Amino acid sequence: MNQRHIHRLLRELTPEIRAYLFPGWEEPETGVFADEVSVLGKPPVLGEPLVKYEQDVRPAFRVRKPALARRFAGECSASADSDPEALDPRTEEILAEIRRLQEKYGVSIEELELLLGYTVRLSRLRIMRSGRLFLTDYDGVEVKMPNIAKALYFLYLRHPEGLRYKDVADHREELLQLYGGISGRDDPEEIGRSIDLLADPFGNALNVNASRIKAAFRNVVSDRIARFYYLEGAAGEVKKVPLDRDLVIWEY
Repeated sequence: MNQRHIHRLLRELTPEIRAYLFPGWEEPETGVFADEVSVLGKPPVLGEPLVKYEQDVRPAFRVRKPALARRFAGECSASADSDPEALDPRTEEILAEIRRLQEKYGVSIEELELLLGYTVRLSRLRIMRSGRLFLTDYDGVEVKMPNIAKALYFLYLRHPEGLRYKDVADHREELLQLYGGISGRDDPEEIGRSIDLLADPFGNALNVNASRIKAAFRNVVSDRIARFYYLEGAAGEVKKVPLDRDLVIWEY
């Protein structure tokens, strides 16, 4: 580990990039980014204790090829030329800058974590009555996704045991309740059609909206952290959200 290179890299990190890579971390008062690095390895200072998740943390960047983020075409399905996992342009810029700095200094994210004394600490997820989602302990950043994707996400949050896609249709009434409460739509038939399209095991809407959920979290934090929040599971198997439900605060 070349500490001089690491120190130079740290000084180039913007607050936006630091928040993306190391959410919840606060620079000690003595200053990791001061001219003299005297507090390296000091644990992060947080406003309140968070649950630690140190095991099975993936390498930071397995980034897909850059793609322009597009507005979602329709709530339940994507057009043939759109990518539901595409990140927004600002996030793509952040990832590109991180890759540039890593190549410039030959420093891994793991080395930076060791230097900062940073451990992946998961934030509480607050779900408002309006259906808006916030990562409370990551400066209250909002996680944005289409309402139909939120309905699917809330369903999976309510079922920590997980669900196979083919079983989602068995929870139609629950989805109707979830989606009806946040969609702003008044027509029950229209709401029902949206849910039927979403839950169709022979369609692609489940895959599309699961990808939208994944992209929504990867737009605000790096994948090594985001993966605890989005749906995971092999094709045809049970999918679940790994997040400890003690960290989910329902106001909805």
